[in-house]
Amino acid sequence: LSSYFPGPDFGSPPSFSRRKLSSILHECGKRSSLIDEVFVLDRYSDASCNSIAVFSDDDALSRSMKEVKNDKISFVWTQFSGLISYLRKRAEDPEKLKSCVAEAIALKTCDRKTARKRAKQICPELKAILSELDKKIKKLYDTLPENAMFIICTGHGDTPLVQRLKKMLNHREETVDSRENIVHALEDLQAQAEVALCFCCVKH
Repeated sequence: LSSYFPGPDFGSPPSFSRRKLSSILHECGKRSSLIDEVFVLDRYSDASCNSIAVFSDDDALSRSMKEVKNDKISFVWTQFSGLISYLRKRAEDPEKLKSCVAEAIALKTCDRKTARKRAKQICPELKAILSELDKKIKKLYDTLPENAMFIICTGHGDTPLVQRLKKMLNHREETVDSRENIVHALEDLQAQAEVALCFCCVKH
């Protein structure tokens, strides 16, 4: 029963219970290329796939565009890290962190109309990052061959912010606001951070 309820891999070592996607694709006769940072490749790639380490989003785009043109490759994975890098830096900046907490609390206390208006306000730096990300996605899509499936996963939301605030509370660090306000802010911030989106289309 214990193996049935949590799943058939319950109690098995992680190395046996988790198979890598690249291995499964390889067994089905599909070759894959993983293009990402070194630590991601160490975790998800193996000898059955092409592991291509990159150190910038421009590099990731360039290598991805090359791989999708390779007829021998059936699956290409890449990641643009500009947005998450921005969120990590913001979470470590006390002033910006305080502003995020204040905004989250304000959104909880204001009416819906005001909340929608504030939610649409994006700082110029973040807007520029999102604009560049959009351009890269379009370039990659334009490079795809006909009938290729294009999948975009957003990942989770602002997890660096949630992790930073939790660390403040758990380790009793000096906080950017009262503990009560941080707890209230975390209620919504964590719920938002747990949401991820996935978009899929076939190029015609």
